[in-house]
Amino acid sequence: MRITCILYFVIFCCTNSEAQNWQLIWSDEFDGSDLDANFWTHEIGTGNWGWGNGELQFYQSENTIVSDGILTIESREEPQGIVGQWGVLHYYSSSRIVTRDKFDFRYGKIEARIKTIDGQGFWPAFWLLPNGGCWPENGEIDIMEQWGNDGPTNQTTGAAHLGNGCQGSSTYQSWSTNLDEGSYADSFHIYSIIWHENYIGWYIDNELQHFITPTSFSNEFDWPFNQDNWYIILNLAITNSGPNDNTNFPSNIQIDYVRVYQTDEVQGCTDSSASNYNPDAIVDDGSCVEVINFNVNMNCSGENPNTVYISGPFNNWCGDCHPLSDDNGDGIWSAEYSFENNNGHLEYKYTFDNWTGQEDLLDDVLIGEGSCVEVTDYANYANRKLYFTGGDIITNDVYGQCTECLDGCTDYNALNYDPLATLDNGTCNYNCNNPQVTFSINMHGPLPEGYTNVVINGSWNGWNGWGIVLQDYDNDYIWEGTAEFNTGVTEYVVAYTGPADNWSGWGIVGGTPLGSLCDFIPEDLYANYGFDLDCGEVIDLPTVCFGECTDCVVDVPGCTDASADNFDPNATEDDGSCTYCSSFEIVLLGTSDASAAGASDGSVQATGTGGSSNYVVSIFNIDNAPANPFALSAGDYTVVVTDLVSGCEAQTTVTISEPAVAENPCDIVPSGLFVDNIIHN
Repeated sequence: MRITCILYFVIFCCTNSEAQNWQLIWSDEFDGSDLDANFWTHEIGTGNWGWGNGELQFYQSENTIVSDGILTIESREEPQGIVGQWGVLHYYSSSRIVTRDKFDFRYGKIEARIKTIDGQGFWPAFWLLPNGGCWPENGEIDIMEQWGNDGPTNQTTGAAHLGNGCQGSSTYQSWSTNLDEGSYADSFHIYSIIWHENYIGWYIDNELQHFITPTSFSNEFDWPFNQDNWYIILNLAITNSGPNDNTNFPSNIQIDYVRVYQTDEVQGCTDSSASNYNPDAIVDDGSCVEVINFNVNMNCSGENPNTVYISGPFNNWCGDCHPLSDDNGDGIWSAEYSFENNNGHLEYKYTFDNWTGQEDLLDDVLIGEGSCVEVTDYANYANRKLYFTGGDIITNDVYGQCTECLDGCTDYNALNYDPLATLDNGTCNYNCNNPQVTFSINMHGPLPEGYTNVVINGSWNGWNGWGIVLQDYDNDYIWEGTAEFNTGVTEYVVAYTGPADNWSGWGIVGGTPLGSLCDFIPEDLYANYGFDLDCGEVIDLPTVCFGECTDCVVDVPGCTDASADNFDPNATEDDGSCTYCSSFEIVLLGTSDASAAGASDGSVQATGTGGSSNYVVSIFNIDNAPANPFALSAGDYTVVVTDLVSGCEAQTTVTISEPAVAENPCDIVPSGLFVDNIIHN
């Protein structure tokens, strides 16, 4: 009867406090003295590579305590270590409990009242996994995760993971929120989600923090959260980076209860102006969203990104959370995402390649052309803002500017220069034959590893990456190329490019020495090559060595002695590396067997020939252990002679014997005598 009363009380409170008809279908109030084995199972050990995260703890049941209506999971130091997978010792212990195969569900509201933990290295979590399938394809829902540090644990997060196939590519949507003061470890907080078809919303103390729908992810990934039943996990991990000297042990998290509710009422967006309005919804779940179709024109940016992203406060300025795509290669990157309409607006900006670059709108703001900017301090940042209208929104932005991306002739030297053009379309007219320039660059030898191209880059193309690609057809390390230029002054540098710099622009750059004769404009701070062309002029520039003013002759180091083992016919400068080991041999001067069975007075004498005459002799037994060449017992030995000057080495094998046992001493045949000891009769 006691359980029934508690059940009715909980239903009454929840129904009145949230105006929803939630029905409690399962809970654990931790009223006993032991963890209820009808609900929970302990996961023991370390898992594969620390449960996939390199975690440092060993999970065991001893670290779980149930008392006075509270479940405690305690993390402890283990000075003697606990033997884990593959015999590895683990010096921390904790617990991880799951309801797998004992309780699972799909959809509803799940919540836990938890007091978490402070301290570097601690990682408490309250989360769900599906019964079927595999990770990441079938998903993961993190209701609460926190990472401790030396200060108060004032940030909490949640996330949803999904992906393609088992162990395939994955993605996730996450969020975080911070306390204004104090720590989540100071008191109990309620961490929960409301989950129904095509929707998951995260709550802290019954306040909505974040939600996702299928449109929160790119079309590359399927939404897995409408499938399977899911089970509950509670654990306290130690991160791979570990605790520090300020981390206190033992420490724990405390769980007051875990509860799961479901309802027959239709939940959804009840705002008729929202794009996902559900006319059948009785209860508004906070899921009203605005669908925004982002489009950004990169053609006027001068950038050649791998991926363009949208970033802003909505994703904590994440560098790779909301990617766009350019499937047709027209330079316009697009994606459709949905956002909750809880502020009436969205602050954002465009970035590329995970913050390798970001658009700069400050210039537009400072000259009065920043009409797309509403969030700026006029010194450090300038961000875009759009307003929700109650319907779908389409943006047509130009990366890095608020004006249109107009094409035309952008060279002020041309007869048809267009001051409004931001994208050169190749139509510049100079009313004469375009001048032509031939470049010749001596690269000293092969390109550095990872680079495959030599290019000329300069002022005529705004110093934008590739420029003019040179060729070395006869493999003489002199790279050449010819191109047409506009009349007037042109500055340039030489650069390595290729996969080593991910095709994003320049690799190693070589200019003229600052202040040299080749420094085209010596009064500026840049050491660039350059030329000044008249209409129709054709110039063959002299060969220059990479990063220098004149052509260069480079000595090739190596062994120049034709009698050496490693003679290099291409070497022009002897670097002292010649070796002559092919003529080095071992000379065995003699051996002496052991004088009696079990005796250790056998010996070996050896030297070398064809070397420097400065030798060292070493002998090793069958176990490759060093042996005294004048105190050898019967057995097989390896004799090694090393030339201390050249390092050359030669070796042979010898056998030391001992006398055979015979009844008549006259039958013993003398052996192992040196030549000088032989007596002639």
